[in-house]
Amino acid sequence: MKHSLIAATLFLASTTAALACSGTQEYPAAVKALESNQHLNAEQKEILMKDLMAGMAVHDDGHATNNMSKMGQSLETLQTLKPKITQ
Repeated sequence: MKHSLIAATLFLASTTAALACSGTQEYPAAVKALESNQHLNAEQKEILMKDLMAGMAVHDDGHATNNMSKMGQSLETLQTLKPKITQ
């Protein structure tokens, strides 16, 4: 019984973290913003998209492995890229 309670608590905590993570919504929004940006040339968009996809991969891996350090790193990447995407 004690193990079931601990497992349920850990499951709920990880689910709540995933739902509350801003990157879960902001990465797809950044991809759409980049695709619709008409002020960047194709080469700039390609470089930013590559960086954005790399950050998203770290983000997804962070969620999959419950690695808060990776999730934090991916959110820092996103915050660095967002101003470049929306210029």
